[in-house]
Amino acid sequence: MSLTGEPESLGDICVHYCLANLGTFCVLDGAGVPLAIKTDICIPSEYSDKLLNWSNERGYADGPFVRVFSDPQQTRLRHVHLHGNEKINNQVLSALREHHLVELDLSCCPNINADCLQHLHQSKHTLLALNISGNASFPWPHQDIRLDLPRLRVLNIGNLHGLPLTSLESLARSLSNLTSLDVSGLHVDDLSFLEPLKHQLSSLVLYNCSLKDQAYQMIMSMKALRHLDMSVLPERKTPGKSHLLSKLVASLPALTSLDISGTSLGDVDSDSGSDDMSDTDSGVQVRRSQDGGGVRSTIAGLRGLRQKLDFLGLVETGAAGAEHIPAHRVAGHMTEQQVLTALQVYLDRSQMLAKCLTALFELLQAVDLEDPLQFVHLVTMVMRRHPKDPNIQVAGSAALYHLTKGWGKTSDFIKLRRVTIQALTSGMEHHPKELTMQRNGCLTLCNFRIPEDLEFEYQRVAKVLLRIFSNFRNEEFIQRIAVYLCNIIVCQLSGEQKELVGRIGVVETMLKLIHERLNSKTCNEVMEIAWSTLWNITDETPQNCQMFIDGSGMDLFLSCLETFPDKQELHRNMLGLMGNVAEVKFLRPRLMQERYVTVFNSLLESESDGIEVSYNSCGVLSHMMSDGADCWTVSQPCRQQVLERMVQAIERWDIATKRNINYRSFEPILKLLSDHDTPQVQHWAVWALTNLTRVYHSRTTSTDVTRVSPTPKTGFIFSLSDLELLKVITSHQLTN
Repeated sequence: MSLTGEPESLGDICVHYCLANLGTFCVLDGAGVPLAIKTDICIPSEYSDKLLNWSNERGYADGPFVRVFSDPQQTRLRHVHLHGNEKINNQVLSALREHHLVELDLSCCPNINADCLQHLHQSKHTLLALNISGNASFPWPHQDIRLDLPRLRVLNIGNLHGLPLTSLESLARSLSNLTSLDVSGLHVDDLSFLEPLKHQLSSLVLYNCSLKDQAYQMIMSMKALRHLDMSVLPERKTPGKSHLLSKLVASLPALTSLDISGTSLGDVDSDSGSDDMSDTDSGVQVRRSQDGGGVRSTIAGLRGLRQKLDFLGLVETGAAGAEHIPAHRVAGHMTEQQVLTALQVYLDRSQMLAKCLTALFELLQAVDLEDPLQFVHLVTMVMRRHPKDPNIQVAGSAALYHLTKGWGKTSDFIKLRRVTIQALTSGMEHHPKELTMQRNGCLTLCNFRIPEDLEFEYQRVAKVLLRIFSNFRNEEFIQRIAVYLCNIIVCQLSGEQKELVGRIGVVETMLKLIHERLNSKTCNEVMEIAWSTLWNITDETPQNCQMFIDGSGMDLFLSCLETFPDKQELHRNMLGLMGNVAEVKFLRPRLMQERYVTVFNSLLESESDGIEVSYNSCGVLSHMMSDGADCWTVSQPCRQQVLERMVQAIERWDIATKRNINYRSFEPILKLLSDHDTPQVQHWAVWALTNLTRVYHSRTTSTDVTRVSPTPKTGFIFSLSDLELLKVITSHQLTN
């Protein structure tokens, strides 16, 4: 990913679009499940790979989707990465049978076994790299294992438990061209099974292997090794191994990359101050540089190197803090560059990554990073790679909180912002009951430009936030953040988008929050913002207004007024919502009840929050009056009395009052101007428009402004044409 703010390529944008709209290239059944690639479509290899691999990253690559790639004439797969896919099995993988694959990653796929390898027949002469690591239940059909893949050069069988030594020997003999082997986590007594490969392997990974002393002898005989990884988790550290390091570097003349993270190999010996690094036990002479001295190294066992290593892994070792480390790149936990490198090289090692993320978090507390964007990129990559690991998700989200501070003030790095939001959302989805993860995720989302940065993923974010209210009913802090985010998100959505988030539960959830706090007689931020959210989500959205009424919202409205008579902010939010409901013609009969009309009538005299409560009450009554005298079905208060009180209230207001308003358009107000039978209704409408055009003149003269308000409840959103302005002026003249 480019971190310079460069836009995505057109091809990548097309891939994203196709994955979001499978019907663009797939035949779908009635339920939207893909059945096949459309007959007139042939997808090039590069984009076939991206469609499948990116769908796997998003969790879309289930059996039906993988099967649509079965025809190599339509989709030419070459590099397939299905890491961590729980939805595929051996039968699904038969879809790959006819493809000539070059690379295949089936790591951490729990529902496959060795029988799936029979589907690689067509790839026999093309497959160069195979990863089947992390499949603990990967039983081999028999002990005499042979992979009929003569061109295979890279093989990862790490953490395939239960492989007997004889099976490993058979496997090694069948791979005559293998140059890179990863056997991480294998429990073997020695490495004698590597005898057939010892002259050809250039890379050997033994991460978290319990090696006995004789294993080191085999390693020292592998003269072609350029990369050697002997790292372990710190808790598996075996003390007293530091004397072996000098022997290893002396025995491996081609070595340029070495990983000893978590081991004791780099520990300082009691005689580490000595420059004499000759091996007296094995007769191996430690290499010296041509001028008679080794490289400058505080790590005693590496002083025999002729030149610096290209890479050295030292995470969770004392050597990471050494003054002179003989390597160009170092993975460690002490400095920014060390941690950056560690995150790059340990992408598939969740336990090691968790330690690196913790080290990063500690760095963020202490120093200002030189390359924070690179860390954002890496942390999000790590979180996407290990979505189910709670330690990684919690540590990663904590780091992102600090790394994204200040992002709300800029609009740079759009693609990186989106990737970060997706990583956070995914982590919150996978760990819905992990309080720390949810809190970190919410706090980090608050660092972004809201709602602009969240609009592309608003539905997914909304679902995550709604779960918080049900999973953490007694956690007021996180509920306050979640309801705040919900409110700001829904404020800027279009009508259709508001209907969608209403259907997924926002209206129902806000009503529950209000009901719970009403029962405990608690009026706090959550209560007030919940009403504000309802105000925003019902704006010109009849469906959500109906949900509010059907959910006993009017009963909650009356109860809140009675229970909290002095809460001005609460009253303003509730009356703003009442205005939205009253704008919906088919719902107004449900408001025509004596208990509701009496309250609206009494609130005309309210001075709560300036004129806001009185103004909104008058607006509600104006819409109810606009239906005509025949629709006024309550006997008390009488219609004429209410009309008189409306005029008294309007004439009391200061036309120059600055107010907190949120209008998406003037249409609901303009409709009232045609009610020539009820001039009091026109009076309210003209007053409202006059106030808006006088106090907020700069905002009401634009004909193309559709989204102005940056936050809910402040400013307003509308579109006003010159024709509408003329109508306002004319109506104002007629009523005066």
